[in-house]
Amino acid sequence: MKTLAIVCQKGGAGKTFTTTNLAVAAKLHGLAVAVLDTDPPATSCFWSATRTPAGQPPDISVQPVFPALLESRLKALELAGCDLAIIDTPPTSKDTASEAIRLADFSLIPMKPAAWDFRSALETMQQCRAQNKPFAILMNLCPPRESQEFTKAIAQLATTNTEVAPVTCHLLTDHVRAAAAGQTAQEYAPTGKAAEEVGQLFKYVLQQVSLTTSRRTGKTAA
Repeated sequence: MKTLAIVCQKGGAGKTFTTTNLAVAAKLHGLAVAVLDTDPPATSCFWSATRTPAGQPPDISVQPVFPALLESRLKALELAGCDLAIIDTPPTSKDTASEAIRLADFSLIPMKPAAWDFRSALETMQQCRAQNKPFAILMNLCPPRESQEFTKAIAQLATTNTEVAPVTCHLLTDHVRAAAAGQTAQEYAPTGKAAEEVGQLFKYVLQQVSLTTSRRTGKTAA
């Protein structure tokens, strides 16, 4: 089993947005995927409830987890045959973020193109480096058209010797409309640009965690 942490010390960076999109991408590629929601508002759990018809089991396992139980829950998922576990983290708990980073094979740090987001991303980057753990910045929820703020953010990141994911996720209409039904863009509009960006990001994540897909399984993690 591989573990991916979605971490950033700022609210509104799109951690749950990234978590749910990647979870669905994994499911569509035949992987057994589970989401561990360590954020007290449990937005990933709410998303799961929204997309699950009454009386039916969820197609993707999404579980609220106390940070102290994170390691044991990951071990249980691995024993249950999970292929990919994604940890959704809160914006204000450095201890939770550090634990998720420690346990993950790779961390993504979502960042919007704004000054305060860059400052928060720097804090999370320092956490990853302190533990000598691999990570990358994800330019996330960006305006559809490139802005001077985006250009400035990329220039700032260049000064930090930090890897930036080779795909930018834009805040496109398909994401907004899909979310209303508990879906993601890959389900709502599979051939749209939003779905394409998520697909590219998922392929990048697979490379970083050294995971291959198999359409034979189609299973759900316990």
